[in-house]
Formats: sequence, C-alpha cells, structure tokens
Amino acid sequence: MKPFKLWTTFMHEFSHACAAWLSCHEVTGIEVHADEGGLTHWKGRNVECAKHIVLPAGYLGSTIWGSLTLLSCSDGLWMRVMGCALCAALAVCLSYACCGQTKDPSDKWPLVGICIGFGIVLGTLTVFSFLGIWSGAGAFLEALLLWVGTLNLLYATIDVYDDTVRRSDERSDAYQYSKIWPCCFPQCVGFTWFVIALAIFGTSIFAVVWIAREKDDEITWDNFLPGPLVLLTATSVQWLIPCISQATGQVKESKPLLG
Repeated sequence: MKPFKLWTTFMHEFSHACAAWLSCHEVTGIEVHADEGGLTHWKGRNVECAKHIVLPAGYLGSTIWGSLTLLSCSDGLWMRVMGCALCAALAVCLSYACCGQTKDPSDKWPLVGICIGFGIVLGTLTVFSFLGIWSGAGAFLEALLLWVGTLNLLYATIDVYDDTVRRSDERSDAYQYSKIWPCCFPQCVGFTWFVIALAIFGTSIFAVVWIAREKDDEITWDNFLPGPLVLLTATSVQWLIPCISQATGQVKESKPLLG
C-alpha cells in the first residue's frame, strides 16, 4: 500500500501548489518524502493573505481530488478526462522534482518514482482507452482510478484526523492556520477540516450510488462490492500494521506531518 500512501501525499502537495498558483504566487518546489511526509515551497508578495487558501488546500484538496477521481469512474469520457488531468499533474510535478527547490537532493527521488511509475501506467491506459487500441484498457483504467480514488479519499481523511486532531504540532498546516485566526486553537481548526473531509467522503459515496440509479444501472453486489473491498483492505492495513508492530515489540514512529 506504500505507493498509494505516497500518491495521497503527492495529491496533498499538488493541492497546495494549485492553491498557490490560484492566488497568483510562485511555486518553487514540490517534495514527497519516502516516510510519507512532504513539502511545497512557494513565495510571493502577499503570502500571509494567501495562507487562507493555501494552508487548508492540502488536506481538503487531496480529499476533493480523491472524490473527483472516484466519481469519474461513473462515465467513460470523464474517466479518460480524469486520466489526462492526473497525467498532466504528474508531468508538472516531475518537472519540479527534477528542477525545483528541495531541502535535501535525495528528497526528490520518491516524487520522481511516483511521477514516472503512475505516469507510465495511467498514461498508457488512458491513451489506449482513447484510441481504442486495446479493448480491455477502459476496464483496467476504471479499476485503477477506482482503487486510487478510493484510497486517496480514505487516506486523506485519515491524515486530517491523524495530523491535526489527534496531535498538535507547530509544523502542521492547522497550527499555522490558527496563527491567522488567534481565536481558534489548532485542533479546533483540524476538527473543522476533518468534518469537511468526512462530508466530502460521505457525499462522494452517495453520489456514486445516485449516479448509478440515474443511469438505470442495476446495483448488484458485483458492481458495488469493489468499493467496500478497497475500503476494507485499506482500513485493515492502516490499523493492523501498528497493532502487529506493537505486539512484536517494533514500535513504529508516527508519520511525519505534511507541509
């Protein structure tokens, strides 16, 4: 599951970058670390004002990307459009990994690996699906986007709770955001983001079922089971590994905060 956790980190940092661009600021570097941490370097004239958008964009933006990826599986055209959009995001981040700012030169390699690995698989399936070169490309693309979207949605929601509610650290996005609004405690900010993420999660599941009913598709176990299976697998891995590590005496360090 490690590559998909790093994918969630990638979407978190890319969401920060998108918010910085939308607020007319310059992004100088994007990092994804092997320990599932990350960092986005950005600068501009009015950074303090832009933080209102950029800071919450990481967690909530990653959740929205997961939701859109999941919903795109309901239509063949939108599925291919989402494939193109994700490939474009990977290409942009690959350029930052190779030429952008990093604190440690070795930190660029996890992002390079994500961009190349996912880019080749996702790009090949998207092109084959568009051109009709391989009849099974559409089914494999749908399966990949379903898997990536569901895990991204799940891990992004868990990260909000783990990084901003369960613990409070001055390096976290929630702590930095609370400095803008002194009346709010960091964990209060984190809880608000967590509620929004849960709302996005629930709305996405409802929308998938609603779209299927609107298309007059018969919702059978064969169609509905893959989503719950992905959730069950991801949740089991997320919670069982720490329990096994504790039982064997190998205490796992807390996941580093996302920046």
